[in-house]
Amino acid sequence: MKGLFKRIYYGFFSRLFKWKFHRIKASLKPLVPVYLVDIDNTLADTWPSLQELVYDKEQDRYRSLSVFLGMRKLIVCKRKVAKVIFISARGFLSYRTTRQWLRSCGLEGCDLILVAHAADKMYYIKTLISMELPVVYIDDLSYNHEHGDMKLYDELIQEVNGLPLTYLGIKEIEIINSNKKTDEIDHQDTQKTCENFSDYCQH
Repeated sequence: MKGLFKRIYYGFFSRLFKWKFHRIKASLKPLVPVYLVDIDNTLADTWPSLQELVYDKEQDRYRSLSVFLGMRKLIVCKRKVAKVIFISARGFLSYRTTRQWLRSCGLEGCDLILVAHAADKMYYIKTLISMELPVVYIDDLSYNHEHGDMKLYDELIQEVNGLPLTYLGIKEIEIINSNKKTDEIDHQDTQKTCENFSDYCQH
């Protein structure tokens, strides 16, 4: 019975977000780049919170996350010339909390898609590619940080690298976020970050 409920639960929300994505697709413009951006360990400094074990509720943990200002500033820079869609493997019921967190980071107005597993993101990636849109995918595609032994979704990364898109993985994300975690980041740093990655949003 529990397994049946779980299938119905995941099936319902999976279809709901695909329906939401269908509506997003209708608003996309030819030749305008689409940025698919992961949240945890890409935009949000997530993995330390998994080790702290001080949160009674998952939503409280999500609310507490710090934002990587390097990535935030890159997104703010690029959303002027591109469509930004956040995509995250989080519990479906965290949608509202995640949107509130994005708003608190000054990233309101961007679309948000939640999936059950990292591999489920491929549906959205391949759909955009089939529309012949320029796609930039930013995702560390890592896991197991909380156990002190970070691992990568190697097979998924290999599949992504075989697609006609621009992929910014863990190494590029670390460069963008290096020393960008505090409010000490200045305008010159921001401009340099945008210039270094400007080719990822040309159209």
